[in-house]
Amino acid sequence: MALFVLSLGLFIFSKMPAGLSAMLVVCLGILLGMPQDILYQSLEEHVIWLMIGAFIIGGVVETSGLLDRLIRWIEAKCTSGKRMNIFVFILVQILSLIIPSTSGRAAALLPVYQAFGNRFNSNRQYLGILMPVLILMGTNLSLIGAGSHIIGIGLLENQTDGSISYLQFLLWGFPFGIIIAIISLFMIKKFYMKPVEKISTENIIQYEKQPLTKKEKKAAVLISLTVILWITEPLHDFDIAFVTILMSLIMIMPKVDLIGWREAFNRVSWSLIFFVAGATALGNLLVKYKVLDVIQHQLYQVMHHVKLVNEFVPLVIIVVLTVTSHLYITSHTTRAVVFIPLLIVFGKMFGLNLTAVVFIALIGTNYCLTFPVSSKALLLFYENKERPFTIKQLMYLSLGIMPVYMLTMIVMYYVYWQYVGLALK
Repeated sequence: MALFVLSLGLFIFSKMPAGLSAMLVVCLGILLGMPQDILYQSLEEHVIWLMIGAFIIGGVVETSGLLDRLIRWIEAKCTSGKRMNIFVFILVQILSLIIPSTSGRAAALLPVYQAFGNRFNSNRQYLGILMPVLILMGTNLSLIGAGSHIIGIGLLENQTDGSISYLQFLLWGFPFGIIIAIISLFMIKKFYMKPVEKISTENIIQYEKQPLTKKEKKAAVLISLTVILWITEPLHDFDIAFVTILMSLIMIMPKVDLIGWREAFNRVSWSLIFFVAGATALGNLLVKYKVLDVIQHQLYQVMHHVKLVNEFVPLVIIVVLTVTSHLYITSHTTRAVVFIPLLIVFGKMFGLNLTAVVFIALIGTNYCLTFPVSSKALLLFYENKERPFTIKQLMYLSLGIMPVYMLTMIVMYYVYWQYVGLALK
């Protein structure tokens, strides 16, 4: 328990990289007498290999030229405010399905922001707010949308018999992600979008439709095949992590010529990889040494008199706790490390469906809109030399979107989630 509290203190209050903090605490545990295997086994988790492969595939999207082609096509075809909104919205949803980190998607969208900013100069601020917000809402679409999903599902698998596959997350998260993104788009449009000036046809960059290059064709085929294999996991029974590593290795092969070995591994966020490894190891220690059993017993002593007549009360507790968690824990992945084990204990105590508890909690922790430090995607745009939005503007926007986000989660539970395997009771 002391190691876990120490790790949280380092994650939240120190400037030390999260990956370094996690691995140092694991090593400290070994020095204090815990088995050395906890360090080595932390890198054996399938979620580690899933993330490594996903980062490499995200790099292929850029190095193959597909991203540049998409940017040029949008710049040439987008000649009105309506088209601008539609193209930005669709592009973010596509990137959310194939690029595994919010910071990666933000980095990919910065050139798009510059292109649109030059085209629609009076709406630079609007675009600078809209893009990172849509990136954050897009984390809800798929299992690889955020590293916290992988951490949360890893904790679910280690502490219970449950799990969430890529297809299940897509089935449950995609509708919510699209709905909340549309709501966010209309709210931001109402607050910040200015009338779009008429664009002279002389200023429109003529887009010469050129056929896909050999490299782009190979990347498109392999990425499409990867997504198909993710979705059809129940049919071929190969783990999503194995599929991701296999396809990323194929893309690295010299004869395939999509990305070099050295460049591929430079694309991996090793700090995040080691953070996930260390955080997973610390979470496993809580189970191995029965810390969670002690916490569960203490909670039971305090709350045993509470009777949950229906699922509304735990649903509201989970939604409010996780959606507001970004206000006091800035790191997205740290929020998963802190709250998922506690909510699993909470779910066990009241006999809840633990898969539903973890999924709803992950959707809640995806909300991180109030401060720039709450998300790397926000920081990347906020630290742009043009600084498209202020902290005050972001806080006001969050005051409007946060309650809508909570309400949408509750409505989604009653009209959809409880009927597709996510009933809490």
